[in-house]
Amino acid sequence: MKAVAELAAERFGLPAERVVARAVHVGGGFGCKMGLTTDVVAAAELARLHGAPVRVVLDRDEELTDGGYRPASRIRLAMSVDAAGDLSALAMDADSDGGVSVGGTVAALARFMYGKAPRRLRDFDTVTHRPPGAPFRGPGGPTMCWALEQAVDEMAHRLGQDPIALRRRWDGNPKRHALYDHAAALPLWSGRRGGTGRFRRGVGVAAANWLYLLDPVTEVELAVEDGIVVARCAVQDMGTGSRTVLRRAVADALGLHEARVRAEIGHSDTVHGPTSGGSRTTPSLVPAAADAAARLREALGGSDVAARLAAAHGVRVTGRRPRDHRGFALPFTLGGVAVGRGFTGSVQVAEVEVDTRLGRIRPLRVWSGIAAGRIHEDRLARSQCEGAVVQGIGYALYEERRTDPVTGRVLTDNLEDYRIPGIGDTPEITVHFHQEGFDHVPGGGVGLGEIATLPTAACLANAVHDATGWRPYDMPIRPDRLLEGLGT
Repeated sequence: MKAVAELAAERFGLPAERVVARAVHVGGGFGCKMGLTTDVVAAAELARLHGAPVRVVLDRDEELTDGGYRPASRIRLAMSVDAAGDLSALAMDADSDGGVSVGGTVAALARFMYGKAPRRLRDFDTVTHRPPGAPFRGPGGPTMCWALEQAVDEMAHRLGQDPIALRRRWDGNPKRHALYDHAAALPLWSGRRGGTGRFRRGVGVAAANWLYLLDPVTEVELAVEDGIVVARCAVQDMGTGSRTVLRRAVADALGLHEARVRAEIGHSDTVHGPTSGGSRTTPSLVPAAADAAARLREALGGSDVAARLAAAHGVRVTGRRPRDHRGFALPFTLGGVAVGRGFTGSVQVAEVEVDTRLGRIRPLRVWSGIAAGRIHEDRLARSQCEGAVVQGIGYALYEERRTDPVTGRVLTDNLEDYRIPGIGDTPEITVHFHQEGFDHVPGGGVGLGEIATLPTAACLANAVHDATGWRPYDMPIRPDRLLEGLGT
């Protein structure tokens, strides 16, 4: 909120205190909606020109054309192992097509997985006349995993090793070790696979990690009003539960029933809050809320906060997110974002059924293991991780943006031509949280919105290979591509 208001003030030449951004409810962002977008600029210009409020609403085709999308990528990868079967070298070149935009980051993310073996990682941008791409839930991560995790899977088969065991040996992250151990013990992993009939089942695995990011200057203001604690912060809730997280963090820290805490968010004219993106919101918000609660308790002069609220009307304190116990990974911030120490981790196992006559792939079950430290709101976190799996299924099997090669016009501008998963495409999803490894973080937990979707597409591709022996290189894995790969 603060960043949008500041950008708007700069864009329109106004003092910062004269610009207020409000977004009490946001219906999903996934990276594409961050910042001062062109539709907001257009609305403000029109409002100023006509002296009246202006509302901008994108139709479905406008959303699919102008709303931003994950850039396409073409990846070339080479991998080698030494005599002991350990990774000895990795090379990845990624050409990203973000239309008229640049800044694709895919290959660079491969530096953080599987030890410190020498590697050459290069990213290139291809500028075209297509609409601009934008960040989309783990920018570059699902794309990188699609290539890297299939390559690791292929290496395991060539070495005659179990794909989970090979990853565990190459991967030095102890948090993911716990996930590998849990995944290897699943009946799903050791169950029946393959077959020679029309319908064949396969099981695949993939892993991923992601940076731990935070906003180090996040603040939370607590004010006592009519016997209620009001928590204010310039943060947004785009369906991930920031409002609930803030309210419960304050209530728990003060020992109050949730009904005695009200969260007011979505306004830039209050204390600084984190942007809802980059998996930074909860690890920024919860520690700041805890600090504010400690200050309020001190201001009220006792431990029994509930009994003192009636006489404390007007008491106001501001808490700030404390520094991590071991500091941050970088001594500076990047656009106001700090890089924390440690990586989140994910290991996913998927089972699919492949119809070798019609080329259809049906995901049956997905086990999603997540290592992001303490989970502050279990139900909301599971819902977010389940949605991440569904998004990964769409990326792997259905979603494909098509454009006119001459004009660059988007042809898949509706939800019939641009296919996304529905309820009938959703498998049984089990989410497992490993809640250790982030003791140096105030609150003990970090963000999980992006890590939860990174390995899904690659996991499904490895399951398809397990079922059929055919390795998919192109996304989505359409029926025609599958049938062509099987030679039918």
